Amino acid sequence: MVSYSLSENAYLKIFFHAAKHPHLPVNGVLLGRRASDVVVIEDVIPLLHHWTSLSPMMEIGLDLAKGYAEAQEMALVGYYQASERLDDTALAPVGERVAQKIRDQFNDAVAFVIDGDKLGTGDPALLPYLPQPSTSFWRPCIAQSPAFTTGSIFLLDKADSPMRAISLVRDHNLHEKFGDFDDHLEDSQTSSLLLTTMTIATAFKGTLVHCPSLGQLEVLEDHILLVDHQGFISYVGPAGSEASKEFLARIDIPITTIPSGSFLLPTFCDLHLHAPQFLFQGTGLHLPLMQWLDEYAFKSEESLDNRPELAKAVYVRLAERLRDAGTGAVLLFGTINTTANLILAEAMQTIGIRALVGKLSMDISSRPSYVESSALSSIHSAEEFIDGCRNLVSSYEPHRRLVEPVITPRFVPTCSDELLQGLGKLARDKGVRIQSHLAEAHEAVQWVLSERHKDDIDVFDNFDLLTEKTVQAHCTFLDTDMLSRMAGSCSAVAHCPLSNSYFSEKPFPLREALDLGVPVGLGTDIAGGYSIDIMNSMRQAVAVSRIRDGTRKLSGDGRSLAIDWKDALYLATRGGATALGLSCGVFQAGAPFDAQCIELYKESDKGVGALDFFEPQSGITLGVLEKWWCIGDERNRRGIWIQGQRLDVKNAPERA
Repeated sequence: MVSYSLSENAYLKIFFHAAKHPHLPVNGVLLGRRASDVVVIEDVIPLLHHWTSLSPMMEIGLDLAKGYAEAQEMALVGYYQASERLDDTALAPVGERVAQKIRDQFNDAVAFVIDGDKLGTGDPALLPYLPQPSTSFWRPCIAQSPAFTTGSIFLLDKADSPMRAISLVRDHNLHEKFGDFDDHLEDSQTSSLLLTTMTIATAFKGTLVHCPSLGQLEVLEDHILLVDHQGFISYVGPAGSEASKEFLARIDIPITTIPSGSFLLPTFCDLHLHAPQFLFQGTGLHLPLMQWLDEYAFKSEESLDNRPELAKAVYVRLAERLRDAGTGAVLLFGTINTTANLILAEAMQTIGIRALVGKLSMDISSRPSYVESSALSSIHSAEEFIDGCRNLVSSYEPHRRLVEPVITPRFVPTCSDELLQGLGKLARDKGVRIQSHLAEAHEAVQWVLSERHKDDIDVFDNFDLLTEKTVQAHCTFLDTDMLSRMAGSCSAVAHCPLSNSYFSEKPFPLREALDLGVPVGLGTDIAGGYSIDIMNSMRQAVAVSRIRDGTRKLSGDGRSLAIDWKDALYLATRGGATALGLSCGVFQAGAPFDAQCIELYKESDKGVGALDFFEPQSGITLGVLEKWWCIGDERNRRGIWIQGQRLDVKNAPERA
């Protein structure tokens, strides 16, 4: 059974909140993380002190709290409330709904109701509530040992926290300086735990376009979007709404107006890119995969490992190209050398690209000079890189750390069973993500069957490398049962339609994977694919699906295999972010502001870049969006922001 440990910091803040408003209902959320079988509640965020329902302000506060928790590498783990009457210890219906919302994301959520009769006694003044099995109802936790006593599943980190809280209120009046979300809306001078997230750094007004889910594209006209100083979205809403007017009345910064022919769009996510192969992008594609690896890929990777100055030049330019293409997050394969991979990580962090960087692990190779000496050496090197990559960004605030390490066995033919077993354990121990290639080409699939006597999906699964933190590239030779296993493990697929056309004898069954619930994003697969622009990957994904659907029609099968441009846009933004475990890719409060400004036309009929219009245009319609999706390019991109920070300075939208 899970237990709950409440830090002194969290207890004091709950106590101060209740003491500040003794005759009003107060509520807030609990922040923490699960460590083994213990939910450690480290902090709280106080929300409101006059509430009776799940109001828009409470919804905004919850979204902000979620973003703040994620920035601190925690989660929302529970809810607390106090009632107007000291003797009322019932969890209010709205409290039950909020607690259930939190439980939907964190299964071991807890709720506390403040027991007003105990506030001044020195005893813990919290009554815990837990959800009833298989229901949405919450009831007081009744156990043999009362809460916060010996033998209880509820513990105070410091037993004297209740007495200390009384002293700090009675002798130092600290509760009077304590504020919540309500206080901040009423008085911007109040000290609020959400003050950092509610201090607005940037404000936008105009059209927003995003895809919250597969098959859903939203064009949000005349909206306000506010970004805080940590780079998180604080608010999104119609410009004419009362909430928008209230927020705008409280900020004293210029508003960036997005012109009528432009819109904000989440940045793209590239789920598969070989960084060292950027060196020979666009060459060697006449060869089959295994020969191409020998003659091009391994040579380029080895050359960057041996020449740090070349590695830096290549990786800095790669980061710049990604930025210019609107890619805000990328999953990278590196090389086998730790130093070269740290150069790659530093280049991405410096330019401002979210990057999950993988040091290659391979103790088998057809190139004797480009291989790790043993499985043990490879595992040690992978661990060294993980620690080095984390240390590289440790001086940054958590929300400014854009780079993280990834366990990266190249693919089964280059990894011994001993290496794969060690990497699976290392991924668990270090809590890092995993990437590799899976069922890409017929030659590789047959090699694994002949050498390992099983499919490579079984090899990965046997060594705990097929998890909710795994992204597998290609997967073109996976059948329906294998795709179901991917969905069941929550492992994601990096769909690389262009490189599949060159190196795989089969197209990826995209429609089937999506229908089965497999997380899917798009990858450029430089240099197996020649274009670094995810827009080309989107177009190719649709084209390949249409060809597959044509074959389906000829065979008489009635189920469509095609996707459309809106589906592809989802895969390139929110779908890719979800596969990487990121909260970007969508415009909602609490999400990082990772966005690009796209300009389609000027002065109603002057198209930008490749776009031509022969009649006056008004606003952003599905028609002009599809036109941009089909033929737009870098000339339409007027700016890019990652975690609220602008990465370039040219062609900025005018300020109002």
